[in-house]
Amino acid sequence: MSAALDGLRAALVGALRAGLAELDPAGLVERAIDAEAATPSGRVVVIAAGKAALGMAHGALRSRWADRIAGGLAVTVAAAALSARDPHAAGSDPDEAALRPLQVMRAAHPIPDDRSMAAAATALAIAAALGPDDLLLALISGGASALLSAPPPGVSLADKQALVAALLEGGAPIQDVNLVRRHLSRIKGGRLAAAAAPARVLTLLMSDVVGGLPHDISSGPTVPDPTRVEEARAALDRWAPQLSRFAPALSESLKPADAPLLETRMLAGPEELAERVAAALAARTGLRAVAAAAEEGDARAIVERRLALARALAPGEAAVIPCEPTLALPAERGAGGRAGWIALAALRDLPPDVVLLCAATDGADGSSGAAGAVVARAAAAAMDDRAIEAALARFDDAAAHRALGTRLEIGPTGHNLTDVHIVARDFTCAVAAR
Repeated sequence: MSAALDGLRAALVGALRAGLAELDPAGLVERAIDAEAATPSGRVVVIAAGKAALGMAHGALRSRWADRIAGGLAVTVAAAALSARDPHAAGSDPDEAALRPLQVMRAAHPIPDDRSMAAAATALAIAAALGPDDLLLALISGGASALLSAPPPGVSLADKQALVAALLEGGAPIQDVNLVRRHLSRIKGGRLAAAAAPARVLTLLMSDVVGGLPHDISSGPTVPDPTRVEEARAALDRWAPQLSRFAPALSESLKPADAPLLETRMLAGPEELAERVAAALAARTGLRAVAAAAEEGDARAIVERRLALARALAPGEAAVIPCEPTLALPAERGAGGRAGWIALAALRDLPPDVVLLCAATDGADGSSGAAGAVVARAAAAAMDDRAIEAALARFDDAAAHRALGTRLEIGPTGHNLTDVHIVARDFTCAVAAR
């Protein structure tokens, strides 16, 4: 890769880090609470769940409500990578001691485990103990659907694991996955909020879903849900018909008309991140960078759209796209993720002066061990075309990016704002980051 493209590659990574840092979960929560007009008269109990849970909880504990917080729970992802954090990562979890008086629990993602069951039981017990003068402060970010798992009677943890795996591996969009989850749960679809009645519930959200409807974010444990069982049944039939035996266990979620004491504030989402990354890229490089419309859909179609955009960009232009791809996976596959797969699939057909970054904003792209990849066409010279095709067919993009030197490693970020793609075309005088 040329020095100019090396510089552009570094600038894209730097802009991603900068955008994530500007949307620091702790700061967003602290500012949101400080902007609330009234201070609660009774106890404030916190339930934070998701990949940004620890940062969000820390923000609550340093806000003007700190002396009102009587306890609660913070549930986040259990992963070996958390003990080996990149010191330059955009976000970092606070020390657990700094989160007292909250209990910290960790559970599995994206497939729930017994710790997810324990965390959900703890959350429901905390909510049920609240009184009419209390406030449940729910801090919800992407990933909580797996971290809080409470299947309905007749559905085991193994059943729930099989169902979630079938939906995800079948290529279901996250909205449909969470639609089924909401109607097959004792905690999702507003049921955690219902357990807190008659307490008031205030939910602060960081969205990992394109479009950001509150009930889609982590399956909406503390927000009302306008969807119906019939819709969930249709999604189950479409994406996992082999598991239609679970249809009788689907039940109605909490509806808006039954939720007068619930309030919701949206703090950030994929679209805001794209704007921050585009601004950072323009400021650092002089590129004409814009935040493009968010996208969803099959990863193969997204590859074609990235290539079309790459060819259309003028020198010195860049686009930042929040993206929620889907990718159906076979039972036998290698290590990788949807961001890395898209980058590898696009690699050989990019114009020679374009760099493409595809990243999972939590820092963990599937099973790849990286956040995704940053590629330019010149990198393909290091690997035979047949080897690249084989890696794509096996969904083994992690090994290919390791061999090509195109892995994007930023460590766990303390975020989950879905994937982001950056397409940038070099112009020689402005590539070196300022």
